[in-house]
Amino acid sequence: MGKLTTYRDKRAELRARAAALKATAMTEAKLAAKEARLKAKEAHRVELAEAKERAKVEGKNADRKAKREARRAERQDRLARKAAKRDRKAEKSLSRQERATLKRQAKLVAKDRKMAEKIDAAGRKHEYQLAEMELKTLEGTKLGKDDLQRWLGMAKVATPVVLPLVYKLVSNAQGPADKPAGVGAVDLRAAGINATGPGAALGARIVRLEQTLDQLEVSRGGDRQVTDFITSTRARLRDLRTAVETAETTPTAQRREIHAAISGELDRVNKDVLARLGVTS
Repeated sequence: MGKLTTYRDKRAELRARAAALKATAMTEAKLAAKEARLKAKEAHRVELAEAKERAKVEGKNADRKAKREARRAERQDRLARKAAKRDRKAEKSLSRQERATLKRQAKLVAKDRKMAEKIDAAGRKHEYQLAEMELKTLEGTKLGKDDLQRWLGMAKVATPVVLPLVYKLVSNAQGPADKPAGVGAVDLRAAGINATGPGAALGARIVRLEQTLDQLEVSRGGDRQVTDFITSTRARLRDLRTAVETAETTPTAQRREIHAAISGELDRVNKDVLARLGVTS
């Protein structure tokens, strides 16, 4: 009996100890599960708080970005309005400059036209004097044989000078409707002179003087002094031709000065030619 009782007691003790261990294990498991649930809950809470904070920061950043974009767009719009205003102002200024340029060009054209007329009038001054003095010489006189020969020789020399004058007088009397094109005019292109405006008027004077020298050479070419005079005068006229064409490529103000100098030199050449013809001005 004693051994059986001892065995039973040991088994009961083992069962009690096992039950206690099982209960302890279950308690510990419950506590561990509870602690895990608490940790998970705390982690979820922290994660939610962090997510809310990130969302708040991102919202603030988005607001700041939107404000920056709005300010940038407003600044670009303001700059665009200023640029448009500057463009309109520049267009107005350019338009004023263009009108001023056109007005200035019109004045220059008018000055060139007036200068061409002045040069042409200066070129014809001594030609008129020649014709008038010859007519006065004939008035109230009787022509002898020597006078007739002298007059015929003078007429040959002065034909290029007098003929355009006679034509101009006749044309002025008839009016512009009866004026045939090209009569009495100088063909500058055929004469080898490339000029316009006042330069063309100077070129016409040069050609007329060259024609007068041709006639003078035909009528009095045997005279050594006359031949030397014609040679030197032709050289002067060739230089003046070159000056007229060179002036076409110079600025307007300088071109006027060159034209004035050429006109003065042509006046001196014209006086020399008339002096050789026996006409004093």
